[in-house]
Amino acid sequence: MYKMETKVAVVTGSNKGIGFEIVKGLCQKFEGVVYLTARNEERGRQAVKKLEDLGLRPLFHTLDVTCEQSIQEFATYIASRYCGIDVLVNNAGILDFDKSVSSYEDAKKLIDTNFLSLISISKILYPLLKNNARIINISSDWGLLSNIRKQIWLDTLVKDNLTVDEILQFVNDFLQAVKNGKTTMVSFAGHYGDYKVSKVAMSALTFVQQRQFSEQGTDISINCVHPGFVKSDMTKGMGDFTPERGARAPLYLALEAPQSQKGTFVWHDCHQVNWDD
Repeated sequence: MYKMETKVAVVTGSNKGIGFEIVKGLCQKFEGVVYLTARNEERGRQAVKKLEDLGLRPLFHTLDVTCEQSIQEFATYIASRYCGIDVLVNNAGILDFDKSVSSYEDAKKLIDTNFLSLISISKILYPLLKNNARIINISSDWGLLSNIRKQIWLDTLVKDNLTVDEILQFVNDFLQAVKNGKTTMVSFAGHYGDYKVSKVAMSALTFVQQRQFSEQGTDISINCVHPGFVKSDMTKGMGDFTPERGARAPLYLALEAPQSQKGTFVWHDCHQVNWDD
């Protein structure tokens, strides 16, 4: 099958909220095809229809980031049609806003979705990235290192030679603590500790993977972004920004930021911050 030279952008978990608005912004400004993806096909196609009603032309494919088979099916589909992926926005994530302290099972499900899925995506989708591709990880101000207070992890996560295995140890240490009824490794007595750990881990992974890309000699950029406290279903309608405003910084990284901007933590107003202050 002939592979199209068309540029390709992919947004995970994008049938609503910030992800939906990122797809909309990409459809308006990205010179290529834009894939809106979702676990649920019906909701995904309904989201595509909303954008089509605005005169936009997103494409749809099912993608469950917690299922390696689903990621592989998507990768096979993209690889059979295009020369690679130019923009990948890792947006999929969950949070039960009604539970400030989660059970072990709930914490494991959240971390599987918000963080461990990125490991699977790295393994399966990253080989499809073009040499100058851009990856945007949707993090949070809860992804700043200041949300962690266990000294061993404060010291470990800032190491220049931090490894993915050490980040996985950090995550597993938290899950073991939850299983044992202790969540004091995160701030605020562990409130939303699983979400904070998942986003701190995402931030740390961003910096490790940027170092790996640079060592491999590729021009791929990967950055993480705090989109602001956005009103969404996940936050039960609470927040400071609309989803459209929340998409501003991710779209900046996808479309406007210099390719030399790599391995940074970007605030919702598009300026860089030190994640470990």
